[in-house]
Amino acid sequence: MKAYHILFVVLVLATTSYVAAGDIALSPELGAKAFIVKADKNGLWEKTLFVQFPQKRRVLSTNDGLVDVVAVVNHAAHSGLWDCSTDTRKPGQPCPAMVYLQKSRERAAQRVGVRVADIAVVGTAADMDNLAVVTKTTEPFVVTALVTAGAKGNAIRTGAEDATFVEPDPAFPNTVENRPPKPGTVNVLLLTNAKLTDGGLARAIVTVTEAKTAAFEDLCVRSTLHKELQATGTGTDSVIIVSGTSGPTVAFPGGHSLIWSMIGDAVHEAVMEALEKQNGFKRLVK
Repeated sequence: MKAYHILFVVLVLATTSYVAAGDIALSPELGAKAFIVKADKNGLWEKTLFVQFPQKRRVLSTNDGLVDVVAVVNHAAHSGLWDCSTDTRKPGQPCPAMVYLQKSRERAAQRVGVRVADIAVVGTAADMDNLAVVTKTTEPFVVTALVTAGAKGNAIRTGAEDATFVEPDPAFPNTVENRPPKPGTVNVLLLTNAKLTDGGLARAIVTVTEAKTAAFEDLCVRSTLHKELQATGTGTDSVIIVSGTSGPTVAFPGGHSLIWSMIGDAVHEAVMEALEKQNGFKRLVK
């Protein structure tokens, strides 16, 4: 068995039961293994996507920053596990959803037998059963987008809406903290065989975001609070870009480049598919 195959670790957790849900086929050029693990926590579902590598990869995550990791994770869970509506925390304490995500990170790391610092994690309430996986291959590149998406409760138009939420910070105890919006998230895990420079990783996030917004436009997704506005995304979208090891070095996966068009096509198609599966959005015009 290859080193990056799933390492089963026995977890003795009275409230959580696990079941493997099978592997996801990935191109060999990506040098990665993807699989989903399903669980039940206090009667509520959890479904976690793992993408694991045989050695550390350079990754840029909108949650974890620029890191070297052996796995990236998209943790999906029932909205009840993320819910802050019963929040009774004191001022300055983190939202229970953030505490839950940290605990999920720790369990994910234990699941594959690595340190917490060796994984990058995003979270969502979108059902992992609605995952979209799209691969584009044009020599010398391979690009795969793995996307979960929901846009019913949290769609926004950046640049046209006001917001007031401020993260709790002990250094600013008098800051007024409002409750986060209802859940709705687009999570994109992007894999490629290209050896992306650190700048290339950052530029790839721009390309991913443009493709996601184009998908929202093509599906006519409207802002949740302002129905007259075309949405550009949701308030909690996340992206993880994973550099490859076997392809050419790329410093600029931006406009006019081959890999730009491949990333754009893969993400656009995957976001469209995931939103249709999760929310029933359909493209009105071909």
